[in-house]
Amino acid sequence: MADSPILNLNLMTTGSNSGTWGNITNENLQKLEQALKGYIAVAIGGASTQALTVASGGTGSGVQQPNAALKFTGSMTTNVTVTCEATANWYIIDDATTRNGYTLSFGPAGGTAVALVAASKHLIYTDGSTAFDVLSDAGNVKANGTLQATGDVTFNGGSFSFNSGLADKDAVFAGDTQANLLFTDASTDRVGINTASPTTQLDVAGTFRATGAATLSSTLGVTGLLTASTLTATGDVEIDGGNFTFNETGALLNARFEGDNDANLLVTYGSTDRVGIGVNVPTNAKLEINQNDASSAISCLSLDQDKTDQNFIHFEGTEAADSSKSISTSTAEAAAKGGAIMINVNGSVKWLRFYDSAV
Repeated sequence: MADSPILNLNLMTTGSNSGTWGNITNENLQKLEQALKGYIAVAIGGASTQALTVASGGTGSGVQQPNAALKFTGSMTTNVTVTCEATANWYIIDDATTRNGYTLSFGPAGGTAVALVAASKHLIYTDGSTAFDVLSDAGNVKANGTLQATGDVTFNGGSFSFNSGLADKDAVFAGDTQANLLFTDASTDRVGINTASPTTQLDVAGTFRATGAATLSSTLGVTGLLTASTLTATGDVEIDGGNFTFNETGALLNARFEGDNDANLLVTYGSTDRVGIGVNVPTNAKLEINQNDASSAISCLSLDQDKTDQNFIHFEGTEAADSSKSISTSTAEAAAKGGAIMINVNGSVKWLRFYDSAV
């Protein structure tokens, strides 16, 4: 009497098994029951390869191969591959072994096995030569409740979409110590980094750095340090509640603020540590002002003193009785007049004389 290739059922021939047909049929039904609903624990021993036990004939009671569900147990002492018969079949496997740092695999005898994840459940299908972990190569997976993964989650070859139904569902990515390393607030359509209460479209509670070009068309809220090699903002940039520091490391870096028509409305020139207004490269003074629009009837500098008993300009320097220092105490008037400079005093044009010498 031959066995079937997959479930080892007793195959009867015409006219055989007279008087025992009922017993054999019951045995076959019990094997079918094992294949559909059967469960058995399999103790993993110390051999590197361990085959599931198989029985020809009989009910298959206590035999491992026919069962649909297998629970692997025991404390492992080496890497082990558990093999089933080299026939098409499927198994539900519960890995309850104590790994002790060793690996456990499952597959058809003489074929390709799959590695089992420790302390996990697996749905294994084999075509007789290769074993496949069905859930590791599944198509669409939908969970109406909580989907929890204690191992790695890898997305490869497809898109990842969260909250495509546009519901009020937040997403939280935690770090090693930061509970809200990345937080998407669905109710406000905002994203927070290191904060669960973003107040702007992107709210960074900490240091922000862009090593490439950063372009902003909306509001960026940063409560820590913002560092970028190139930062382009097409919308408003607002600094509220903190200091603004440019070039803190003291490198040869320039800052330039443009006006509507003046490309050099305000320039800080790092290589010479000078400031220019209306000039790209200030060279003549610590602060150089150039009214560079010949068509504009405006002054270079306007001083408006609202405090009636205070001076307009405060000078500090080194005094001398001659022309050798920045401030001269000489009251002499013998020096030749060099000319005069136009000024405006309370709306009236005046001329300020200057001399060739202080004495």
